[in-house]
Amino acid sequence: TAVLFLLGSGPIKGFAVTLGLGVVISMFTAITVSGSLLRMLIHANVVKNSKFFGA
Repeated sequence: TAVLFLLGSGPIKGFAVTLGLGVVISMFTAITVSGSLLRMLIHANVVKNSKFFGA
């Protein structure tokens, strides 16, 4: 993404910014949602041994 932004012209720079934001937001969402879902499963006793998941 940084290479596209540094070497690209107008529309390419816009695409690089959009791509970078998409990656960052996707990572944040994946980490947050998977952690919350795992905590819900552990507290609902769906997962019997939570040590496997670092909880």
